[in-house]
Amino acid sequence: MALALLLLCIVLALGWLSQRFSTAVDVTANERHSLAPATLDILQSLDKPVELIAVLGPDPAQQTGVEALVSRFQSIKPDLQLRFINPETDPATARALDAAPGGELILRTAGREQRLQTLSERTLVDSLRLLNREGERDIVFITGHEERSPTRGDNDGWSRMAADLEAIGLVSREVSLVSQPRLSEDIDLVVLAAPRRPYFPGEIASINDYLLRGGNLLWLSEVANDAPAGPGLQLLADQLGVDTLPGRVIDTDSQALNAQSPDFVLLDRFPAHPVTDRLSSPLLLPQASALSVTPLAGQETLPLLQTPATSWTETGALSGAIQFDEGSAEVAGPLLLGVSIERPRAQGTQRIAVLGDADFAASRFLDNGGNKAFTESLILWLTGEADALEFVTHKAPDSELQLDNRSIIVISALYLAGLPALLLLIALVVRWRRRK
Repeated sequence: MALALLLLCIVLALGWLSQRFSTAVDVTANERHSLAPATLDILQSLDKPVELIAVLGPDPAQQTGVEALVSRFQSIKPDLQLRFINPETDPATARALDAAPGGELILRTAGREQRLQTLSERTLVDSLRLLNREGERDIVFITGHEERSPTRGDNDGWSRMAADLEAIGLVSREVSLVSQPRLSEDIDLVVLAAPRRPYFPGEIASINDYLLRGGNLLWLSEVANDAPAGPGLQLLADQLGVDTLPGRVIDTDSQALNAQSPDFVLLDRFPAHPVTDRLSSPLLLPQASALSVTPLAGQETLPLLQTPATSWTETGALSGAIQFDEGSAEVAGPLLLGVSIERPRAQGTQRIAVLGDADFAASRFLDNGGNKAFTESLILWLTGEADALEFVTHKAPDSELQLDNRSIIVISALYLAGLPALLLLIALVVRWRRRK
């Protein structure tokens, strides 16, 4: 009796301890059930509570997947709070959060916010790192030439995008090169947001000096550089090896999906690039211009956005029957709508991006497809933020089967000749025994 009572006490004690303490050992070869070392470093550096709001439908598989990943983060950071909002049963809250129609994950801490459309260990820890980053990045929009503004609240401006960037510490401001001709080395990124009036020679010299000192640049070019009313940045185009073609890009495939305007281009396939490798939604580029690229020594130029072969540059009026005019100045697709340039510098890598459109991040088009995610990813890449996290996923050694030629020959002979011969022999033996 005493032995049974002691055994019962031991069982109850073990049950109580299991509720207060837990441990797990990952014995997989590549530690596939453990957080990466970079993830652990980020979580241990977070000293503020974090709230994760998952705006998801009633699919239990989605909720289970989110809970499984977040629970691994919570084991390191217990003050990471997770709550679910079903937009079907609680549409008012989903609208108040301005959640994306297909669902969204919203991370909040210390007045900052990050939003995710896809959840993985990499995307979640990237967002946590951005939320926890100390200091701010300085993004300068050059003004004075009818550029898109990050401060004015008009539909064609970038004010909404600038507000979203500021939520993760990327602060935008406007600078006139007339009153402030020298661009400081402390500037993380300079933006030429689709200028439409010519620059003064001194302003062009200021931009050139900034680039020679290794500054990063985002150039949104919607008007051909040699156009009479263009910005007059042909010198910059020659130095980068990137020119803007005349006309507007027309794509017949896009017209089948979008009837708003004949010169609206939808892209759902992208060249391999760090900016677009995790983009899950198509991009809408209204009234885009194509780029002509000349490779130059000393820099690496990569395609960023590219149209299919069903596109061309239309130089005529966008009315009536629109078609490609062979033999004219129009250029047939595929067409480059964006390129990235990297140059080695003593203080690091200089990054430049040239895009033939500025409307994709304008307030009126920002919520279309993956426009917001693409713009944020592009700015982060240009400022070097995307490289701050060394995140490596190791493959399991048993994920691939590699055989030498001898093993392949032996296995092939065994299954293609030996096994059929054995089955035939068994059949002959069975037949012989039945006849006997």
